[in-house]
Amino acid sequence: MEEKEIIHTALEHLEPALLKGEWHPFNEKNKKLDGELILIYEHQRIHFDAIVKKEFRTYQIEQIIDQADRYQNPMVIAYRLFPALKDKLKEHRINYLEANGNLFVHTDHVLLFLDRDKKLHTPDTTGNRAFTPTGLKVLFELLRDKELIHHTQREIAKRTGVALGNIPKVLKGLQETGFLYKINKKKYALNNNEELLHKWVEEYKNVLQPTLEKGRFTLKPPNKDWRELKLHTPDTVWGGEPAGDVLTNYLRPETLTIYTSETKKNLMMHYGLMPDKEGPVQVYEKFWKQDEEQKTAPDILVYADLMNTQDKRCIETAEMIYNERIKPEL
Repeated sequence: MEEKEIIHTALEHLEPALLKGEWHPFNEKNKKLDGELILIYEHQRIHFDAIVKKEFRTYQIEQIIDQADRYQNPMVIAYRLFPALKDKLKEHRINYLEANGNLFVHTDHVLLFLDRDKKLHTPDTTGNRAFTPTGLKVLFELLRDKELIHHTQREIAKRTGVALGNIPKVLKGLQETGFLYKINKKKYALNNNEELLHKWVEEYKNVLQPTLEKGRFTLKPPNKDWRELKLHTPDTVWGGEPAGDVLTNYLRPETLTIYTSETKKNLMMHYGLMPDKEGPVQVYEKFWKQDEEQKTAPDILVYADLMNTQDKRCIETAEMIYNERIKPEL
């Protein structure tokens, strides 16, 4: 969904008995803001400096918070916002509007809050070979190692475990979305790595992760403390919340995520895991090669797991990992 369509949809879904809206786009020279939103409430015309995106990422919200005092009633307009991000915006008195009409407005004279469970059709973001399960595996390795894109397609295929014939299709998909450009006939370079990572995080949850599920389990006594489990690395590693705790010592996990290439029988034998549809241990197939004896999945994957929980504490942990371990390498 394009930004213009998001704005049009959001204005259509404003509560008609309460609000009306007008949109005035800025020219292309003003890259930090997209336009001015005017909400008409009880004969008042309230002006907002607005930034529009399909989905806002945590780092973008942080930037807006840092710059909020430069704006006239800063407003975030998005197709949707995760609950934890809404809470952060409200905490910093940043106004927001979602495509389904949900909003938070806090100005000197007006306080409005509307949060309905009104579903809208999610726009299709997977009609590109770069964002299929296979493409996301390739993209994962390209994001982990920024030098890999300079290797031959055969070398990329070998590193990612993907058939060679898929590599040019994935690269073409990245070019079509503006995330890849040609240096010459044989060499490519990634573009806008930060945005590409956050696109990967979103698509990983919706497209790749569901194909990796191996089931839920519970810890059989006496293995009640996950920290006491000695994983057979690199075949089995922690992801999600336990990995976040290992990397930051900031999180106390409730759901335990494991990535493994071991069989279900070995999981039961080695770690005392018992199948349980309601169990706290979520197991996924390990889809990357890892030689080092590290207890956790790669930082990018841990970040994705934590961001996709929509839990405030998990997102805070994800931000720490992003700022300290991922961003400097992008």
